[in-house]
Amino acid sequence: MTNQPHTNAASQLNAEFYNEQKWCEHCKQYVRFLMSVNHSYCVHCGGRVRLFNRNDSQSFQATVQRHKWQAS
Repeated sequence: MTNQPHTNAASQLNAEFYNEQKWCEHCKQYVRFLMSVNHSYCVHCGGRVRLFNRNDSQSFQATVQRHKWQAS
């Protein structure tokens, strides 16, 4: 008997891992990255990347604050 649901779940996790992107300030776009213990680096220019650009970060924080009060 094969474990088909487990195989599909593993494939889904791998796809998410390989499609993950972070913001590169130097390239001015979301890029794939290499991750080390302390930082992540752009695969194109080698610069450090962060999770969001400035606008997306502010939008995310505003959403978190709205939902924080709704969950209380």
